[in-house]
Amino acid sequence: MTEQAKRLETLLTRTDITPSERSFGESLRGGIKKYGRLTNNQWSAFQRMEARYDPKVIAQRQAWYDAWTEEKAKNIKVAAEYYLANPPYFGDLARKIMEDDSYIPSEKSYRKMVENKYVQKVLTTVNSTPAFDVGALVQVRKTAKKAAWNLRDRVAMVVSNTGPVRSSAKGGRTYTILPFGESQTVQIEERYLKRKRG
Repeated sequence: MTEQAKRLETLLTRTDITPSERSFGESLRGGIKKYGRLTNNQWSAFQRMEARYDPKVIAQRQAWYDAWTEEKAKNIKVAAEYYLANPPYFGDLARKIMEDDSYIPSEKSYRKMVENKYVQKVLTTVNSTPAFDVGALVQVRKTAKKAAWNLRDRVAMVVSNTGPVRSSAKGGRTYTILPFGESQTVQIEERYLKRKRG
């Protein structure tokens, strides 16, 4: 038995590999039986999979799970919501995070998603005090865009100031406002609001 075959068989005896990894391993086994060896790309892919089950790597992964906190869970949710609103990055992972409250991403994924300048700005906004209280009278700035474009300079009342932050721009917090004379509320970012004049 070749070195490749031995290492592959050793990995396939594990009970903790995922179904997709087992399926991949079985396909590699078929390749070895047919051709006697794996291609360079197959071997590289196998080595990456094998490395995930190195005892040191497993210990590091467990330490990461054990150190998981409510703050990290909150941060990854904020990041996931941001990426879903600003595709295409991290789409599948962001959806998984939003759909499964018990899911803990790898340390590498967490750092990539959360510890970049864009999401750090979003988190700063999330953790800051809203500029306008619920019930406050505000005026829509002339720079307002999208759904609030036709409300520029209009006066409105703040209905909610705890909406999601989908922009890394300063003042990216989402508010719900009720413009005077309207029966429908509007979602608008804080940066497009100012205190009512007079």
